[in-house]
Amino acid sequence: METYRAFLERISYQNQELAIGEGVFYPDQKLPEKVSYENRFKPFYGDTVIFDLDDKTKERVSALIDILYQSNSVCLSERLKTGTLHMTLHDLSASGSLAEVAPEVFQNEIKLLRVLKENPQKRRVIKMKTNFIINMVSMSLVLALVPANEAEWNKLQELYGLVDKVRMCGYPYLTPHITLAYFNYHGFEESAADKLRAAVYELNRCHFSLTLDTDRLFYTKFVSMNEYIPVFRLTDK
Repeated sequence: METYRAFLERISYQNQELAIGEGVFYPDQKLPEKVSYENRFKPFYGDTVIFDLDDKTKERVSALIDILYQSNSVCLSERLKTGTLHMTLHDLSASGSLAEVAPEVFQNEIKLLRVLKENPQKRRVIKMKTNFIINMVSMSLVLALVPANEAEWNKLQELYGLVDKVRMCGYPYLTPHITLAYFNYHGFEESAADKLRAAVYELNRCHFSLTLDTDRLFYTKFVSMNEYIPVFRLTDK
């Protein structure tokens, strides 16, 4: 399990400046798996475990997204629905092909139910705070989050480890964040990049606290990056 100190060291690159390089910006080559040539979300299937956000937090995050689109829509693809805003605890399976991913999703659901039966979960809340809006692997803008202290980080890690028993992630560590927007399929010119960089710099002056609630922690399936379907919560009711 990654320690809180190691986590803070790992995310020390996050700061007020948006790292999108100089000159013309080109998104990651994997973006077309999720976003079409017309900058609309494509069918993309799989399952994940996410914290649904409370309404107040969704409103605050949506206000940030408003500002990004009002001043920099040329840099971004189709807007995410406010209702889909969430923090991912642990990704499981994903593919542009439903036939390809369906057997994995079926097994993931069964395995997770078994893990939860062996490790029943009671309600917990986890105190978080926003860090900075950052470029996530040149695919999206995300609002990075940080647990309020070591005890809160350990709660997250315990839950992450629980889901990791179902299927290990393709990446070894949790980087808490809320996705705000996906980049334009085609990229954008240097002048637009400069404008986006300036807007994010101003937004990164402000921070706020939020709470994750395991009563809002769901095993969820998705059919695109804008359509999430909660299946069951991970806590006992």
